[in-house]
Amino acid sequence: MKVRGRGLALALASATLLVGCASAPAGTYFAPPGDPRTARMASVLHRAAFAAGDDPSRYSFAFVNSPVAAVYSDEEASFYFTEGLMRLPDPVVDAMVAHETAHEVLGHVSWRRTLSLTLSAGFGGLGLAMPGAGLIDAVVNPLVVRAFSRRQELEADQKAVEILRAMGRPTPRRTLAESLRVVNGTYPRPKEELTGLLSTQPELEERLQGLEPLEPAVPVANATRRP
Repeated sequence: MKVRGRGLALALASATLLVGCASAPAGTYFAPPGDPRTARMASVLHRAAFAAGDDPSRYSFAFVNSPVAAVYSDEEASFYFTEGLMRLPDPVVDAMVAHETAHEVLGHVSWRRTLSLTLSAGFGGLGLAMPGAGLIDAVVNPLVVRAFSRRQELEADQKAVEILRAMGRPTPRRTLAESLRVVNGTYPRPKEELTGLLSTQPELEERLQGLEPLEPAVPVANATRRP
């Protein structure tokens, strides 16, 4: 099967990713190519990358032993899917992967790192003339980068709508909005999740407002058996 072969290629790429990427989340591992989860997530990621107009062959992924429902990404199109995410229904998984694929095609990870390095370099130069600038960097840098990250989340939501539409989801805005509610309602929450100025995520209501207006709900066929 094509999906199985694609899963093998991506799983092997993930083995290289685990060796070479120091920023992999704790509990990262890759499943055997024959694992049904490998085929499933390979298919979802391939569809999302293709729908985004990107080359699916450059994407790799690994799994994370965590009950939290989340997907993370790093540079070089390296994705991490938690076990908690993979327990959710297909529309939710599609939406979350589409959102993270949006971050990739928009170059958000590299932009955040460039911004952080630029700020640190600026405060480092200032430190030559003003002792203690390094302490200012330690405070200001996270606040600026997290504010930038919150804006990126809203941008990724809009791009994810386009990706979901290209993936064949007839109501992409509604699919993403409902998926955000599902993921927001799952527990436990990520340990690193913060609120306010220290958060890298906008409030749920802000994200939902950004997706308005939602498409009409797709009518559910009447399953009542006729006499």
